[in-house]
Amino acid sequence: MGSFVTASRVRAKTETGSHLFTVSDYSLIKGIGIGKYIQSDVFIIGGYDWVIRFYPDGATAEDKNFVAFYLMIESGSTDVKAQYAFTVLHQNGHSSDMNATKLHTFNSKNTNINGWGFPKFAKRSAFEVLKYLKNDSFTIKCTVNVVKGTRLQATTPCSIVVPPSNSNQQFARLLETSDGADVTFVVKGERFKAHRCVLAARSAVFKAELYGCMREKQAKTITVDDIEPSVFKAMLYFIYSDSLPDFEGNDSRSMAQHLLISADRYDLERLKLLCEDLLCKNLNVSTVANTLLLAERHNCKQLKTQCLQFMSYREVLRAVALTEAFHFLMKSFPSFLKDIICKLFE
Repeated sequence: MGSFVTASRVRAKTETGSHLFTVSDYSLIKGIGIGKYIQSDVFIIGGYDWVIRFYPDGATAEDKNFVAFYLMIESGSTDVKAQYAFTVLHQNGHSSDMNATKLHTFNSKNTNINGWGFPKFAKRSAFEVLKYLKNDSFTIKCTVNVVKGTRLQATTPCSIVVPPSNSNQQFARLLETSDGADVTFVVKGERFKAHRCVLAARSAVFKAELYGCMREKQAKTITVDDIEPSVFKAMLYFIYSDSLPDFEGNDSRSMAQHLLISADRYDLERLKLLCEDLLCKNLNVSTVANTLLLAERHNCKQLKTQCLQFMSYREVLRAVALTEAFHFLMKSFPSFLKDIICKLFE
């Protein structure tokens, strides 16, 4: 009788989640003192309440030259094992190489929090000159992987490895090579070749222009005069790849503003939301009024809510009220004053 081999595998049963913590007006926050921190909102992962603490001047006197990040468990729980990581994000939301990971067993009754964070996450002098700190703000992503026990898996001696989908890369390459392109857009003198079927599949507006009764239906060349070439190029990249290009070296906030306007015009809802998210992460005293005006004009409900929430603190509103952008906002939409006052007294 022939022999055979069976196998099984035990793996950790985990629950994973992430929280984005944006720190605006960094230059006003630093200097609060050694051991003092600002704290994120409470977020839930794995059934437990967590918060992020940021120490701009160091958690201890020994670490006074470093910025520190800590993950704190707020639930009244003991022995919660979790792997967690902090990653500073680029302005376009992509992960950077500034990160740190740790595995720790949390106990809310233990006052010794040495293992709960990174007291020397980054040297302050280096952190402040990095490209991630733009417009006096930055965003850090905290990913928590909570161990919930173990699970048994039956295994087989062989399996087929299936690579992840790369269709977005292939479509981006199609845009780059222009193979089979059948329409050309002339945008303030610059020419962009594209494919009618791709544009129509992604945008109802392009579908009407290129396949409907509009005059562009038969045109091989279409002129666009009211969009900057760099913005149109970024929009095309999104249409083909379903992702934003890297804005490094450019004014990411300005690009996000112009892309949002174009996304609204061409009915690209996901691009519009991505731009809203970028603008939300760049809110500060000098930008919030203009961002609120943009949100109102282009029906960005979530961005509008975040702007009003940002100004719902008296100290912040007092500083925002001194800006020219705020005066223009009140002149254009005086009804916003009522919304802001309501937020102050919530």
